[in-house]
Amino acid sequence: MIVTKVYISSKEAYETAEAAFSQADYPEAIIHYERAILWYLPVGGSVDRAAAQLWTVAEILETDDKPLALEAYRSLRSAFYATRSFYTPGQDWIDRANPKIARLMAEETNYSEADRQKSLDQKTEEALAILQRPMKPDPFWSIMLEIGFLGWVSGTLIFIWRAFREGGTQIIVKRGLFWGSLVVLSYALWIIGMMKA
Repeated sequence: MIVTKVYISSKEAYETAEAAFSQADYPEAIIHYERAILWYLPVGGSVDRAAAQLWTVAEILETDDKPLALEAYRSLRSAFYATRSFYTPGQDWIDRANPKIARLMAEETNYSEADRQKSLDQKTEEALAILQRPMKPDPFWSIMLEIGFLGWVSGTLIFIWRAFREGGTQIIVKRGLFWGSLVVLSYALWIIGMMKA
């Protein structure tokens, strides 16, 4: 049922995007092509067609509306990153979009005096280097943050159930110290895991 829902939703988003594209309503087309990609299925679906059409929209907009073209390329890139799990689908689309995004970013960024002194090629290279940095989470710290979160939540509940005497207002010191320490350590592990992952 879930696969059917994803397939149908992707198809509907793609069809809505196609209708907007045929009327040259490019902002609406971008939104719905991106949604079609976000309803990702490893096999089948409308993802590849939506990515190709989103690329076409971005290329059309490069001459007339560069900020919207940049939004289209970013939508293509971010949609595939949003659907990744242990692998990143659409890596070829991401690799194609990165130079376009870098170039368009370089053309629009002159926010500081340092930016104004750099050539367009320098700014493009800097933006491309940022876009091509690995974006994979660290598996070890991802696991640690999950353990920390689960330990924090379960430790807090167990502290409430086990550290108080029946009737409720006095803490049993030994139990309270043990479960309270577990709560604090788990919370710290969770926070550190989020920073490192």
